[in-house]
Amino acid sequence: MKSSGDVFSRYGVHVLLLAAVAAMTCANQLFLKAGVSKGGPIGISLEGLAILIRRILTTPLILVGYALGALTNLVWLTALSRFEISFAAPVVASLYFVFLLAMSALVLGEAVGSNRWIGTLLIIAGMFLVGRK
Repeated sequence: MKSSGDVFSRYGVHVLLLAAVAAMTCANQLFLKAGVSKGGPIGISLEGLAILIRRILTTPLILVGYALGALTNLVWLTALSRFEISFAAPVVASLYFVFLLAMSALVLGEAVGSNRWIGTLLIIAGMFLVGRK
């Protein structure tokens, strides 16, 4: 799909699909992290693999994360039907970084320093450059 000018003004409300994909991907990762963290670190071994499989099958947060991941892929396919991937993927990735940084601090209580916020602002600036032809 060829586009000209400012992609944001050209596609309007459809850009919200990209924000939805980024937000859903972020939520998916938060569910997976919260679920896998309940049992502590998993070793890298055959025993660790068995523990991981058991944890996946018995932890509701992980199962919700996987279900949300599947739904996210459906929304992503809808977005890809409307946008060039060279535009859509960087926008989703940029928004994902912003959402995940904020939510990891707010939801998981992780420490987020100024360097991470500055880096995220640089990513946002790059996203706007990608959106321009």
